[in-house]
Amino acid sequence: MSELDTQTEQAGAGSGLSFIIKALEILSMVLLMLMMILTFIDVIGRYILNQPLFGANEMISSLLAVLSFSGLGIANARDDHIVVELLDHRVRRLSPKVYEIVIQAFSVFVMSLIAYVLFELAVEAYHQKTLTFVLEIPMAYVAGSVSFLATLSVISQIMGIYLKATAKPVQDQA
Repeated sequence: MSELDTQTEQAGAGSGLSFIIKALEILSMVLLMLMMILTFIDVIGRYILNQPLFGANEMISSLLAVLSFSGLGIANARDDHIVVELLDHRVRRLSPKVYEIVIQAFSVFVMSLIAYVLFELAVEAYHQKTLTFVLEIPMAYVAGSVSFLATLSVISQIMGIYLKATAKPVQDQA
């Protein structure tokens, strides 16, 4: 974790951002554990008992969608993305402050667009009463959960950017 990340974590320790990150970490942990248990039961049932768990693939797929967006919220809040730096160093040298602002603004815009599209998908699934194929779970539940997590991701990203921008440098006390 870099010094700037440490500053952001310290600045957000008493804020809602630390609560959001902790909630998303716990949610991710529970979802991943559920996926592992379902996969284990399905594999044992399929290969030892010759009786696979009914709807396991559908449940795991739905959990994976929710898990992906809960993890994305954590990455956005911490600004912990994978970065491909092909031209990064050349552009950053021209104006580092402008570069950071443009990159963060673009990232918030794209994530907001994703959240909006997912919200529209959830509303459409609700109105059409769309169900999953095997278990007939309302798709509005899955799409709504993913939409909510995408929106929470945008909020945490904005909060993380704000905390980084307003963080005071940590002084060495050595």
